[in-house]
Amino acid sequence: MEKFAVSIAWLLALTFAVLLSSCATKQPLPTEADRLEAQRRVPCIVVMPVDTVVNSDASVTYSNAAELEKGAAFMDSVLAEQMVGRNNVRMLSTRQFMSLIPEQSAEQLDLLKKIGSELKCNAVLTTTLQTYRQRVGGSYGAESPASVAFFFRMLDTRDGKVLWTSTFKETQQTVMSNILAVGTGESRGLKWLTVEELTTLGISEQIKACPYL
Repeated sequence: MEKFAVSIAWLLALTFAVLLSSCATKQPLPTEADRLEAQRRVPCIVVMPVDTVVNSDASVTYSNAAELEKGAAFMDSVLAEQMVGRNNVRMLSTRQFMSLIPEQSAEQLDLLKKIGSELKCNAVLTTTLQTYRQRVGGSYGAESPASVAFFFRMLDTRDGKVLWTSTFKETQQTVMSNILAVGTGESRGLKWLTVEELTTLGISEQIKACPYL
């Protein structure tokens, strides 16, 4: 129980500074030179299990919590697929994460240092899922659209410095309801996506924008 409490404290510390924009963050794609330089400085990254706001947001209902936990498990699987073939990435399961929590400290930096030391990596990628709502209706006639919001944060395991952040927040809209989102509407296709489809697209877009991956 003590280890579990420490893990919650650490994850809450990671999510404390999370801010969401009104739409998916549109970051310019890094150039090949940007990627080479970033990966030279950070040659190994640990991808942490996806966290949710269940333990930090008192307004989350039981049904919302269940959906968020389901979404976190789905995101873990998508991230694992996205990281296939990336030799600079180490995936960390929840069980492995729990085994790495220092027994004598609840400090975030101590945990980061231990992860870096044990896995021989100098950065961790954390993910916090804040909204995960399934569409109501079908592909061409949804009564309520899918909605997803999550936050990526990459931290240096040596000093806790934030190396990169990215936010994805999107509730699908029709082109007619938001003429300013024509580009996004076209990229999503002319149908209502499931929450799994929207989440997968969001993860893919954000990972492409990360120079370290």
